[in-house]
Amino acid sequence: MRVKHLITMTGLLALMMAAPSFAQTDTSAIDVSGKGVVSVVPDAYRLTLVMEEKGATVAKLNGNMQSQMQSVLAFLLKNGIEEKHIQSMQVNLSPYYESTPEGRKQAGFMLSRSIKITDHNIDNYDKIIDGALARGVDGIQGFQFVASEQDEAYKKALINAVKDAKLRAELLASELNVKVGKVVNVSVGGSSYPMPMMHREMAVKADSFSTALPGEQQVEAHVNVRFTIE
Repeated sequence: MRVKHLITMTGLLALMMAAPSFAQTDTSAIDVSGKGVVSVVPDAYRLTLVMEEKGATVAKLNGNMQSQMQSVLAFLLKNGIEEKHIQSMQVNLSPYYESTPEGRKQAGFMLSRSIKITDHNIDNYDKIIDGALARGVDGIQGFQFVASEQDEAYKKALINAVKDAKLRAELLASELNVKVGKVVNVSVGGSSYPMPMMHREMAVKADSFSTALPGEQQVEAHVNVRFTIE
């Protein structure tokens, strides 16, 4: 009898412990995702100017590089690019090698510096590139058109995503003959800032001039929302 009584008490205890867990998961809810999109027109461009020098001694390389850097920076400032939109701290020094009859031997060092710029005069990019190349810049990297109001555009896209999620929930609830209740959970998904492609049109005139059409950027925001069902 004691054994039977013990088994009965154990079963009752297990039922009491399981009851709260069952109540927590017995919640009627509807999960939806929302997407918001806002189009912006790029009003600036970014690029990186790369300068390289080869030589036997680092001191001489640095001296030559500093002279060219000052010329390029003066040119950028003179043509309307603000100092706060110029970054020129990235420096890289590495040995370089040449093939000889005796094998590969170190011939000196290569010093490179990068200048990252943002220019809000979007029609000025060709003049900036030509002027930089004429002053010792060896290459152009990472050219892209950008919209200075991307952060504000994302906020608007996020609001649109929430509205879209609510609309989807109400649509589903209407078809199921139920009502949407309060929000119990919200999570923000990934954002998207696609880079616009640069299209070039060449005029057929003798004095042809190439123009860049930055087009539009679509800034996207995504949310996941859980509503209770009344």
